[in-house]
Amino acid sequence: TIGDELLKVHVSYGPLIQKLLKKFNATPVIRGLAHITGGGFVDNIPRVLPKVCDVIVRKGTWDVPPIFELIRANGGVPEDELYQVFNMGIGMVLIVAADKADEVARCIRGQKQKAWLIGQVVKGRGVVRVV
Repeated sequence: TIGDELLKVHVSYGPLIQKLLKKFNATPVIRGLAHITGGGFVDNIPRVLPKVCDVIVRKGTWDVPPIFELIRANGGVPEDELYQVFNMGIGMVLIVAADKADEVARCIRGQKQKAWLIGQVVKGRGVVRVV
């Protein structure tokens, strides 16, 4: 039910993040962390970006939970607003060195968590574009 979906237990990322930092940050592989809460991608990711970088988040690169389609359809919420207000199923974003992204994702999956490569960092002015 919608109620069951909304009452699901929140994932605690702390233990996973600690393992990742221990494994990968002898040299700085993990460059930024953004917990995607209220404010979605658009408001949360820029907090960890240098002002000369943008992030491009690519729709369709992860499984969006069906609850968000229900919110869009039944609430008349425009798609752009969904990505600004909600996490669309992505609770935590890690910004990692490009050449280590696949390895970090495999490590996360090895810890029984879902992981996708959902975008990239590009030159810019400190904003997120969802495309």
